[in-house]
Amino acid sequence: MSQIAASAGQYHSDGWNRDYPRLQIITVAELLDGRQVEMPPIRQVSTTFRKAPKARVEPVAQATELFGLG
Repeated sequence: MSQIAASAGQYHSDGWNRDYPRLQIITVAELLDGRQVEMPPIRQVSTTFRKAPKARVEPVAQATELFGLG
């Protein structure tokens, strides 16, 4: 399994000028021992994607308009 993970290649972070494994296999025991996923700092990862524009919400029609009472 380790060979398959290694064959996935590396991700190069231009901001940190460092390579990170694309696929990492970490067991529960390793996590409990304190091992972490090798990745760029979260502030770089969270700015990778553009944010979606805010949706415009139309005002809700008055009840009189809904039932033809106005």
